Amino acid sequence: MFSIIVPSYNRRDEIPALLDSLTRQTSHDFEVVIVDDCSEYPVVVEQSYPFAVRVVRNQTNQGAAESRNIGARAAKGEWLLFLDDDDRFADNKCARLAEIIATHIDVNFLYHPAKCEMVNEGFSYQTNPIEPQEISIERILLANKIGGMPMIAVKKSLFLKIGGLSSALRSLEDYDFLLKLVKEPTFKPYKVDEALTYCTFHTKRSSVSTDTSNTQKAIDYIREHYVESEQQARNFAINAQYMLAYPNVMNLSRKAAKYYFAIFQKTKSVKQLLIALVVLISPKLAINLKRFM
Repeated sequence: MFSIIVPSYNRRDEIPALLDSLTRQTSHDFEVVIVDDCSEYPVVVEQSYPFAVRVVRNQTNQGAAESRNIGARAAKGEWLLFLDDDDRFADNKCARLAEIIATHIDVNFLYHPAKCEMVNEGFSYQTNPIEPQEISIERILLANKIGGMPMIAVKKSLFLKIGGLSSALRSLEDYDFLLKLVKEPTFKPYKVDEALTYCTFHTKRSSVSTDTSNTQKAIDYIREHYVESEQQARNFAINAQYMLAYPNVMNLSRKAAKYYFAIFQKTKSVKQLLIALVVLISPKLAINLKRFM
């Protein structure tokens, strides 16, 4: 029923643990498609598992978005799931999604909360996606309140119909994908209330750069392709500042304060002003306040 798409680039040592975690699924009605994005040392899977595992190797580096597209095109399952090598699925995720699909045959998109762990700070929080009836272009331009790729399931036919993830972007590809979905007339979402994915986040990680040039390019692209009204423009102007702030916060950089102050200027929200001041004093303190928000 499901194809789990796993992009991998120069992290082949993470793959065995990921595959071992999937053996704990209460249903094994899925395959795993690992897309090796032309890693220096190829991904090789020699162990057998209670589910099919295939490795597709890109001959040139394609990036995460196109690697997911390649995996989706190679997938044999009717439904696509996406998993990064440092995230994990709840043990009942596949069984729970299959149960919902069986009773809601008109649905072509599922999404759910995630349990997120801030590893360095030692606390966890759960995301809170909006309800299906709240989903609109205006709402998603204000904030991605659906979730990232590991928190969704999408019918392969729908994924291919809208062209998958944009390979033209090197940032915000999942956000652009959601906007494309919301604009698609046949889009029929269903929200699952349980947190079925566990995500880990590390501050000061080398893979999170404060170079926001790719983010800015993606923001410009999204503004050009999706913003059509004054309200949409206002919403997206606020969200753009959040997206520019994120890599700086995760790198514990006080530079993030200027983006939160820009949000305050646009919204006149005292909360955003307070966040800007806290970030200016201590980005680490600002992250820890997420425990209570």
